[in-house]
Amino acid sequence: MKIRIAEPKDAERLNAFLTLLIRDEKQYDDGINENFVVTNMYENFIGDPKRIILVAEEDEKIIGYLYGFIIDSDEVETKKIAKLDALYVEENVRKKGIAESLINIFKDWVIDNNISKIEVNVCSDNYKAKSLYQKKGFKTTKETMSLEINDYE
Repeated sequence: MKIRIAEPKDAERLNAFLTLLIRDEKQYDDGINENFVVTNMYENFIGDPKRIILVAEEDEKIIGYLYGFIIDSDEVETKKIAKLDALYVEENVRKKGIAESLINIFKDWVIDNNISKIEVNVCSDNYKAKSLYQKKGFKTTKETMSLEINDYE
């Protein structure tokens, strides 16, 4: 397995992976439109110095990826923050350390950019993802609560 920075030729495959990730998250959030298809997204991000897209390859075929970016500073936050926005590994090659390797390289990129904090959003019932992130040292620091108005009546 090899991990490298994404190139323009990878964009179509990355868009397809994000579509799969969205469909996978539908099981944890019934508000997700599982029929949504991502097109022309990653083409716009590849090469941006405030963004990183890592691809994991096996036999020159992309089997997983990670997308993260630097959140522009605002007046509220005192530390620069990086967002781990998307992480997907093909189901048939999971549990082989690919996601962990992608996260490790992302952490190195964050450090190289003098950023002191990484944030990631995880669906609260996605125990596999939460376990992975906890194993890599992530801790819950914020929670999002929601109220379904139809349930409130």
